Amino acid sequence: MVLAAACTAGTVFAQKPCGTDEHYHQLLKEHPELVELEQQFNEQVGRGLAAKGTAGGPDTAYYDLPLVIHVVHDYGFSTEFLSDNAIYEAVQNWALAFVKKNADTSLVIPPFIPYIGNARIRLHLATKDPNGNPTKGVIRHYSYLTNNGSDQSKFTPWPNNKYMNIWFTKTLGTSGAAAYAYYPSSAAGMPHYDGVIGLAEYLNYSKTIPHEIGHCLNLQHVWGNTNNPAVACGNDQVDDTPPTKGHNPGCVASAIYDTACATGYAKTYVSMSGMMDSVVNYPDTVNAQNIMDYTYCANMFSMGQCVRMRNALTSTVAGRNNLITPSNLVATGALEPMPDLPPVAEFCVNKGTGGTTSDPRSYFLTTDNVIDFSFRNMSWNDTISSVKWDFSNGAATPTSTATGNVTNSFTVPGWVTVTLTATSNAGSNTLVKEKAVYAADPNPVGGLGYSQSFGSESAISNWPMINVYENNFKWEFYNGAGKDDNSCVRFRSYDGSDRRTGTATGDYDDFVTPAFDLAGLSGDLYFNFFTTGASTSPGGWVTKVYDSLQIDVSTSGGARWQKIGAYRTTDLANNGSIGGEFIPGSSSTWVPRSVTIPATYRTSQTFFRFRLRAGNGGNNVYLDNVGIGLFPAEVQEAAATSNNSLYIYPNPSSNGCNLVFKAGDDNRMKYCVRDVTGKVILEAERAVTPNSLNTEFISRSAVGTPGMYIVTVTSGSSISTQKMVVY
Repeated sequence: MVLAAACTAGTVFAQKPCGTDEHYHQLLKEHPELVELEQQFNEQVGRGLAAKGTAGGPDTAYYDLPLVIHVVHDYGFSTEFLSDNAIYEAVQNWALAFVKKNADTSLVIPPFIPYIGNARIRLHLATKDPNGNPTKGVIRHYSYLTNNGSDQSKFTPWPNNKYMNIWFTKTLGTSGAAAYAYYPSSAAGMPHYDGVIGLAEYLNYSKTIPHEIGHCLNLQHVWGNTNNPAVACGNDQVDDTPPTKGHNPGCVASAIYDTACATGYAKTYVSMSGMMDSVVNYPDTVNAQNIMDYTYCANMFSMGQCVRMRNALTSTVAGRNNLITPSNLVATGALEPMPDLPPVAEFCVNKGTGGTTSDPRSYFLTTDNVIDFSFRNMSWNDTISSVKWDFSNGAATPTSTATGNVTNSFTVPGWVTVTLTATSNAGSNTLVKEKAVYAADPNPVGGLGYSQSFGSESAISNWPMINVYENNFKWEFYNGAGKDDNSCVRFRSYDGSDRRTGTATGDYDDFVTPAFDLAGLSGDLYFNFFTTGASTSPGGWVTKVYDSLQIDVSTSGGARWQKIGAYRTTDLANNGSIGGEFIPGSSSTWVPRSVTIPATYRTSQTFFRFRLRAGNGGNNVYLDNVGIGLFPAEVQEAAATSNNSLYIYPNPSSNGCNLVFKAGDDNRMKYCVRDVTGKVILEAERAVTPNSLNTEFISRSAVGTPGMYIVTVTSGSSISTQKMVVY
């Protein structure tokens, strides 16, 4: 694959250096066979150029090119969720440069006026999709991948030999590039990545997309096949664009009248018999106003470039020649008027209103919350004349006709169904989301001592699993493994059906507990659970970034969340790398986890949230035995399963140790700490509840000198002795 990228900027837009060079050389390392394929294609194109002449020859036919626009978004209303009208206007503007109708050709300096080319390529939004259904040539994909745009973000490409695919995202991960595309020789081997991908903010800015379409039609940057302008003189294998170093952003006289590489530039052409036919003395000034430069003086394609693009469209490489055939124009509806179609009903969940939320959107709030859920109408594909909202769960406002934002609260706990019907002059469309948001029960299910082993799916019906991006990677009840039985909850991260070669970074999903009553509890208090996980080693990922698990707490019914713990990388993937799907086989694979619950969050309504952030190289993560306790999970586990009635942690320690002991039938306990000589260093006695689990803290200062000590606990007839190391 050969990657080409464009950057555009100006006084409003930040300068965005291109990321082609590193991608290009990396691809050549991985696929050295591409060098030969590219050379063969360029020779084929060169022969076509020689036959047609750099002035365009007698080729005056128009070629029509079907387009489809993919908007990859996270419902960024003012950023990447491009409006239909903005797209239609942009396509009209892109098309001008390919038929020499862009008004700014009047700005081209005199030496290059004779070389302004007319590619005679007409751009059209498709009016038929690959299945023959009517379309306006714009489709939308809700995905976290808009926040890290790459080949991975190229959702559901339409056949590249029938349509030119163009994707837009909020950001790009290619070293700050504004857009990039693939040459035909690259696309031939990777048809599902063929096309243009660019930042939504560059939809209609400084011919960014015409630049990229130029790459798809085999145009290089004017300085050649490199992503480093202003370094060395180079050429793009087009005669009427003189050699140049290329220019970084800046439409200034020093770039427009640059002669550093072009002085004395001329080309000698030979006849078919091999005799000299003519010498063309091209301008001594570089063509800095070319659309394939970076100056932001994007005013023209040259005649030679136009011939090269037309030659690409008649080549069999990557099926480019099929794009312009009469049969394909009929199949894609490229020459037909845009149909009048019903809208596509769509909405998103916003931040809750009436207070401050810590998440971009509020999918979880209690029924008694001071904050309301907020829904935004995002319907598209036509001008919306009216909408109708319907809500379940005892909504405060059961129905609404608001065309913009709608806020609502609910009195019945559980998943809320939201129905939106959007209507235009062409008809109506209805969207039903059965799990739009979760209205949580504000009443606590327990407190200290609560334990949930996930014995059945019905037992956790009040533990919502929120699949934020509605994909295959999500929390689910799992019957097939568990810490102590055969069931648990897991995050399925192994299934690769949605992840082809790119990044999982940005995806996240939530698993939320019911409310707990922790009011009045003092001393040590822990949120305990067990996990087991693994990583995987999929081909093509240079750097592994494992899944991470974040623990959040809320005392505002989900309005605000605070992180109180996290596990990541190899800590979470405690079973190492597994070639296939990881399924735990025994209880020994599980790891106890404990998060200290700060006193601030010990209220009569405390919620906890497991947020799994997916990462490359992840595998399944399993969760079991969630509870609230006075001791860390590992201590409770050891104390419950050990025959010894004494457990010391942490051990060794530099700050002191906790003695955890089981009381006997007596209501008194006594402990004694001796050094290795048998000398008593510390002893005490206190009242306990018979047969209870208790703790006693021994501070570092209480024992004095670092070393090993012997601890003995006596309670009733039970006597336990353990070693304790202080350093």
